[in-house]
This record gives sequence, C-alpha cells and structure tokens, in this order.
Amino acid sequence: MRTKDKGDSVMINYNVDHEQITFTFKEDINFETVRQIETKVRELEIPGQPKRIVIDFKQVRFIDSTGVGFLISWIHPLISDYQIRIINSSFPVKNILQICKLDTLVDIT
Repeated sequence: MRTKDKGDSVMINYNVDHEQITFTFKEDINFETVRQIETKVRELEIPGQPKRIVIDFKQVRFIDSTGVGFLISWIHPLISDYQIRIINSSFPVKNILQICKLDTLVDIT
C-alpha cells in the first residue's frame, strides 16, 4: 500500500493494484478537514491504469456541504476516464451524497 502523508496523521491511504485504485479516507470530510484532505488528494498521482477507482468511506462518519463540494470537484474530472465507486458509506453519509445527487456521477454502496 502506498501512503502519502506530510503530517503526523494519515488522512488518506491509497493502494494501486492490477484491478483498481483504492482510496481509503481515514476521517470525516467537513469544513475543518477538507482543505488538508483536498491538498493530499491533489498530491496523489493517479495512474492511467487500472480504470476503476474505489473510494472507501468505512471510517467517514460525517460529511458536510464543503466535503460534498470537494468530492464533486475531485471526482467530476475523473469520471470520463475511470469507473468510480464509493463503498462502505454509513447510512447518514450515503443519504447526504444521494440528496446532493452524487449518486448520478458514481455508484454509492
């Protein structure tokens, strides 16, 4: 597993294998954390292969409108080149993503 981190805590892990790229978010995505998360995600070099991206929200318990805005701005340019799926969303997080119509861009489970 490759991990990018410039601080004391790991906010995001990512793993690249022959089938997919997996991003594992390690904390809530909200006004207080989104700037650091966005910086870390933008630093990651996403390879051209494989063509599937999985975003694991198992440890994300809350996402606010700032977090949703970040997800849309990050995911939208990728959807033309990758099949993207968000997995392990808690019911409240999945509900927020559906209300914000993110499920029209990616599969959310």
